[in-house]
Amino acid sequence: MLKRKYYFNFFSFISFFLIIFFTLLVYKYFLKSDPTIVNFYNNELSSEFEMEITNNLENLESFFENYSFIEKYLINRKNSEIDINIQIKEPFAKNQINQEIIFTDNSIGSFSFFKEKYINSIDLIDISNNPIQINNYLRKSITEINNLFEINQIEYVDGRRYNLYLSKGPIIMLPKKINEDLLIFIKQNYEILKNNTNFQEYLDLRNFHEKTIRAK
Repeated sequence: MLKRKYYFNFFSFISFFLIIFFTLLVYKYFLKSDPTIVNFYNNELSSEFEMEITNNLENLESFFENYSFIEKYLINRKNSEIDINIQIKEPFAKNQINQEIIFTDNSIGSFSFFKEKYINSIDLIDISNNPIQINNYLRKSITEINNLFEINQIEYVDGRRYNLYLSKGPIIMLPKKINEDLLIFIKQNYEILKNNTNFQEYLDLRNFHEKTIRAK
């Protein structure tokens, strides 16, 4: 009799314990848990991309690795809120054919990741059929080139060099190698060439390093 009573009390205790355990589990994960509030501190990313980030809160580090245009990010968790601060890399141009933004390190991001206002703020348009590749020559000299010309469009040609389409004026056909000699020549002679009536369509500098230039 005592043995049966002992077993009865034991199973009663186990049953009671399991009921309490599952009650607390349900309370914690379904009743007590507050919805997570995600705050984004950036002006570039689209609401659709922010939603995609929100859906990957449990593995953000591996998620961000898939988007090379992100320079760095900072995540701060406090209670039921998560603050996410994302810094993206410096944009170079936008390609409207492919609906992509090209960044100065050659990383690429779809238009869908960014707000329209941010896309519109990028003035330079890449008109290449394939995304432009920014070589070291262009990367080192782009600031000075921008000071020389008001460039509206850029085209990557033959996988090796660039054509510059000016806002007002002809096409500048650059050689593959953009060095100090070329930039000095342009500085010293561009205004003279621009005022020449024979120079209306293009300035061909492709063979500049062979001491040959053409203008039309």
